[in-house]
Amino acid sequence: MERALVLAAMGIDYFVQRTWWGWCLLVEEGAENEARLQLALYEQEQHAPPSLPDTATTRGGIELGVFAYFTVLMSMFYLQGNYGFGIDWTSAGRVHVAAIQDGEYWRTITALTLHRNFWHLLGNLAFGAIFGVMLSRQLGPGLAWLAILVAGACGNGINVLIQRPEHMSIGTSTAVFAALGLLAACSFIFGRIYRDTWARRWAPIVGGLWVLAWLGTGDAQTDVVAHLTGFIAGLILGTLLGWASRLRRGGPVMQWAAGLIVFLGVAGCWGWAILNRTPI
Repeated sequence: MERALVLAAMGIDYFVQRTWWGWCLLVEEGAENEARLQLALYEQEQHAPPSLPDTATTRGGIELGVFAYFTVLMSMFYLQGNYGFGIDWTSAGRVHVAAIQDGEYWRTITALTLHRNFWHLLGNLAFGAIFGVMLSRQLGPGLAWLAILVAGACGNGINVLIQRPEHMSIGTSTAVFAALGLLAACSFIFGRIYRDTWARRWAPIVGGLWVLAWLGTGDAQTDVVAHLTGFIAGLILGTLLGWASRLRRGGPVMQWAAGLIVFLGVAGCWGWAILNRTPI
């Protein structure tokens, strides 16, 4: 019946007949070649791999985004380890549930730039860059890194609602798993959900959960809840961005503006943290 509709749409007369081996679609002898051609074109269209939307094209600035990501994290690691400018950066910027509940909301962002040790930093540099590049190819570099920052901060915020008042944590990993959630949600939505099987539609989400389970657990110092809340925040924001990006592409001006917001947001939060730092 599906192929009969194809012929009907092309104005080709047909009728359906049931035989002992199944159903047959019949046409007049003179229309056979045209009918076969239209059905072949239909089959070709149905089995062609779904094309990526234009939002998934590579745009300039991806390398700059990764360079900025590396520069910020390594600079903060140096300042943190050497008490740069006489400041205890860990105390001033880490997630502390009681402090955030008292209004120090900037900690949800500043904590994303701090690390326990070099290996903690190295892992977040590697996986953050990988997920950042992949997401930049879908959203554009500026919007991608802004989404990662926002989702990472929201992940820390959700974590604050769950943890005890004395809980403290640092690390970019919340934003890294937020990037994973963003990537899974956007891959699920961007054009891949049409003319495809349910298994392929859900593969990005299942893959994201698998990577979360693989990378999101660690030693006793690992804040597993923050990894999970970051991933969830990324999924939610990625779903919203995925549908919004189907309506309008972000041009170069939007990408540069988003990148500037990321820089100003991180710098502003650290400035506020330094001005209002108290020993904890």
